[in-house]
Amino acid sequence: MSGRTRSRAAVPVALAAIGAAACQSAWSGEAPAPGPGANRIECAEIRATGARCYSLPVPENRAAPGRMIPLHVVVLPAAGTPRLQDPVVYLAGGPGQAASSVASDYMPLVRALRGNRDIVFADQRGTGRSHALLCRFYGPPERPESYFTEFLPIDRVRECRDTLARDSDLRQYTTAASVEDLEAIRVAMGYPQINVVGGSYGTRLALEYVRRYEKHVRSIVLESPVTPSMHAPESFGRMAQSALDALIEECEASPSCQPAFPALRSEAAAVFDRLRRGPVMATAAHPASGSPAVVTLTRNHVAETIRYLMYSPRGASTVPFVLRAHAGDYDPIANFLIRWRARGTFDGLYLSITCAEDVPFIAADAADRDEPTYLGGYRVREQRAACAEWPHAELPPPPRPPLASGVPALLVSGTLDPVTPPEGGDEIARTLKNSLHVRVPLGGHSATGLAGLECVDDLVRAAIERGRVDGLDTSCVARVRRPGFQLPESR
Repeated sequence: MSGRTRSRAAVPVALAAIGAAACQSAWSGEAPAPGPGANRIECAEIRATGARCYSLPVPENRAAPGRMIPLHVVVLPAAGTPRLQDPVVYLAGGPGQAASSVASDYMPLVRALRGNRDIVFADQRGTGRSHALLCRFYGPPERPESYFTEFLPIDRVRECRDTLARDSDLRQYTTAASVEDLEAIRVAMGYPQINVVGGSYGTRLALEYVRRYEKHVRSIVLESPVTPSMHAPESFGRMAQSALDALIEECEASPSCQPAFPALRSEAAAVFDRLRRGPVMATAAHPASGSPAVVTLTRNHVAETIRYLMYSPRGASTVPFVLRAHAGDYDPIANFLIRWRARGTFDGLYLSITCAEDVPFIAADAADRDEPTYLGGYRVREQRAACAEWPHAELPPPPRPPLASGVPALLVSGTLDPVTPPEGGDEIARTLKNSLHVRVPLGGHSATGLAGLECVDDLVRAAIERGRVDGLDTSCVARVRRPGFQLPESR
């Protein structure tokens, strides 16, 4: 669960590497024939042949109907015939990422998936064009220093709460409500069954949909799966530390990385030892204004940067280079963080969901247990403080039982994922009796930046096309590799 909108880390591991191949396939299939209630709307922002967009109004509060909110649905009709009746439905991560933004920005489809099936991107309530709950926690662009505040600045949290509360009941934006929304979409679009692909938080939504409507699910693909027992951000520090330690071990064993960074482990420790004594100064420029400014970097800022770099192999490959900050060069960290915070915002949806489903159930000493790690316990402390200000649903305490199901399920995890490590995929797979869990070597929360990912793409295609996972040959995964680390001379 990334907690960022439009985070590349939230794009599915296998499908994100495909690019825009589906854009070039000619649309020749029949359009879906939605039932009453789904209104056809303009679709200019979706760069795909034959794309159709719909708006489906649903009650914000199904227990006390009153205000209606729109659900934005993008359908890429099957490119060929015969058109099968079980589409691929993509559920985005975050929570807070709009699925339609993935359709526009990444087009994570392959010709085979759209050959005879519709591809559906449904913006979850509170995202995109489905009554988005947008918050601006950083900025404005002309003040670069304003991007180096707390992770969740309380004054901005209160301001966003008060603004959104004018036309939203923030307690109604939960996974359970989104499950009912997905079912309403399935019914309105006339699909007897669906194949569900979820990434990161989208896997929680996918699992809960199967729990409620199993008979309507033909297959599921879970990319970077979130376990039912996970309470974000509990253990974020320990998971992040484990991933960084594994990356350092990889560098120490690399014939190119080790000579370039022979003291990486001690240098990484030196960076955070220095920051524990107080903040440092760096120069950063907002990507829009381009004007440089001197900013103050705290331990939390630097830790946040390293953790987000670890989300993808491409970012992780730069971590040894970035950790040269032990010698006083913090500018690369400052410039990464301002770009990251400028290109996305935390959503109100992120707070509505995590404040209801996660934060209340975190262990009392969770922040203290994370404090010895490089990330520390600030995520737990700041999210607890933000949730004290944010209206949210009151849910019964855990446990969330594991999902027991026979729906065919392909799970894909990265071995260096700093937020949903592969052990979580193992936990989920234990009660899915018809499942296959694939570990992508050196993969993070996404696999962007690795070579050989066509192997995983093929597994995803085969699982959906066959509607089963038994007999899939996963031996090619061993050939996935990191092309290399960023080295000083390649700057």
